[in-house]
Amino acid sequence: MRLLLGFLAWAPLWVADGFSRMLAWLWWLVYPHRKVLAVANFSLAFPEIKPGPALREGLASLVLSIAEVQRETRKPQLNLEFSGFEALGQRAQDGQGSLVVTGHGGAWELLGLAASRDLKLPITVIVRHIASPSLRRVIEGLRDTAGLELLPPENSFFLASKALSKGRVVVFLIDQRHNNGLKVPFFGRDALTSKALALLAKRSGAPVFGGWATRLGRGHHRFQLWGPLETTGDLLQDTAEYTAFIEERIRERPAHWLWLHDRWRDSGERT
Repeated sequence: MRLLLGFLAWAPLWVADGFSRMLAWLWWLVYPHRKVLAVANFSLAFPEIKPGPALREGLASLVLSIAEVQRETRKPQLNLEFSGFEALGQRAQDGQGSLVVTGHGGAWELLGLAASRDLKLPITVIVRHIASPSLRRVIEGLRDTAGLELLPPENSFFLASKALSKGRVVVFLIDQRHNNGLKVPFFGRDALTSKALALLAKRSGAPVFGGWATRLGRGHHRFQLWGPLETTGDLLQDTAEYTAFIEERIRERPAHWLWLHDRWRDSGERT
């Protein structure tokens, strides 16, 4: 893994792109780790689309994004576009905290890095630990370089509240299964989803923006913000609203979401 990450970091971007596509095919044909799960997830959400090409495209994009993040921290050279960040940026300048809901779509690691570095946003992210030690060292090092404040998902509510009170932008990725979460609709099936974002929005009164990263090509990304999204104070309704936002973004680019995660497990809706 360490050699692979080193190769991706220093190879020309077009070489890293080709290598990423080759790895996607090897995953599909030779070492299909979580392939059955990914096919089941994708087919559940998009029964009318063949899963193979979309899943290979998504995995290739994911591997390429690791190379892009590494080289961008070393020498900025990617084509990065920002849209809809004006209101969030103004709140940050005024010292007002804000909330952002996003997910594992496109180059999501690059989104936080770029927003912190280029837009000077004080970003705090709730993140899970990465299982692979080699990949974890690389990604966590890149996050530190970008100046991101990282909070673990366990018992993070107090720390997130504190960060919000300091005028920081607190980011929640709520598109993975949360075993103690609320059941809300996601592609027509109930999915256990964390209520922490809805609870923090209710208690703080801070607005919730929706953010997403979209790959436009090799080395070319658009980072877009929507909202503020509607917040009612009802935890179930608001969590469902945030999840619907993520589903809408995935429907725009089905291939570019992390289908390898067992999103619907233990929801009672798996078929």
